[in-house]
Amino acid sequence: MSRPRLFLLFSTLLTSVFASCQRYEDLSADAFLERLGLESDTQLVDVRTPEEYAAGHLPGAANIDWLADGFIDQAKTLLDSARPVMLYCRTGKRSAAAAAKLSAAGFRVGNLLGGYQGWTEGGRPVLKSEDDALEAEYSTELLVPGSPAPDFSLKDLEGNPVNISDFRGRSVVLVFWASWCPDCRAEVPDLKKMAADADPAAVQFVSVSFDRSFETLCDFVAEQELPGVQLFDPAGKADSAVAAAYGVRWIPSLYLIGPDGSVVLSTILASKIAAALAGYPPRLLALTAAVAPAPSGSPAAGSDTSTPATHTTSSASHAPCADDSCEL
Repeated sequence: MSRPRLFLLFSTLLTSVFASCQRYEDLSADAFLERLGLESDTQLVDVRTPEEYAAGHLPGAANIDWLADGFIDQAKTLLDSARPVMLYCRTGKRSAAAAAKLSAAGFRVGNLLGGYQGWTEGGRPVLKSEDDALEAEYSTELLVPGSPAPDFSLKDLEGNPVNISDFRGRSVVLVFWASWCPDCRAEVPDLKKMAADADPAAVQFVSVSFDRSFETLCDFVAEQELPGVQLFDPAGKADSAVAAAYGVRWIPSLYLIGPDGSVVLSTILASKIAAALAGYPPRLLALTAAVAPAPSGSPAAGSDTSTPATHTTSSASHAPCADDSCEL
């Protein structure tokens, strides 16, 4: 056999051996997102450090630090080997190494090519640990996904009665807010962008205001050119039967309701609704972030020993609005 043929045969064998050893799947960002949506039992894991994770991570991701001692032991504790695992790091190198280790341990693994860096360059959704903390603190009484969305009737700004069930057959983004609430005002640009990007034949935006003054509400809606159907609840938040039915403690509170009238997602973060409308799996958006435990005797990775967080959006800096005490 000639030397060129020997070299070709050796290269082919080497490639085959490498492929059989890899045993995990590298996925582009688009393929990664598609897989997350298709496999409902997928476990999403960020293998960066807790500090990197806290600064920003994919919604619904657990954090198990590849660089920490005992990575495999922590993974086996937190993860179910019978369910697929999707990994990412900053650029894809650490997650590839972690994927190889997990694959060897019997896990079925997908690895995000380009990592978090490539994901964010594409404008895909991310959360910060402070977002997870706020959600865990302030959305505890909101209706859970799968619950039927209670029907109600309120009047729009022209005095016409509107039922939420009127929009059955379309998805509904339902927003509870008031013009005196700083966080609500801060969310206006995001809501306007969401409405502009959404297909009006498929998604209806409905806002329920707890403003004390109907005239003030009308002026704000006109000034800001707010999208969708604007409803006024004259009872105010504290005495609102609608707020009580939807478990609204703080505003803004937002719901994504499916065409069948059931809750798809409930949150205090407009960014989560935007992510769901953009195709990110709502089940991951509804998850509370998990962090691998730190070694015995030290704080848990990502734990916060400082003052509890307040409901603060990316463009606001105050406590949540339970009533009009946070009026501008």
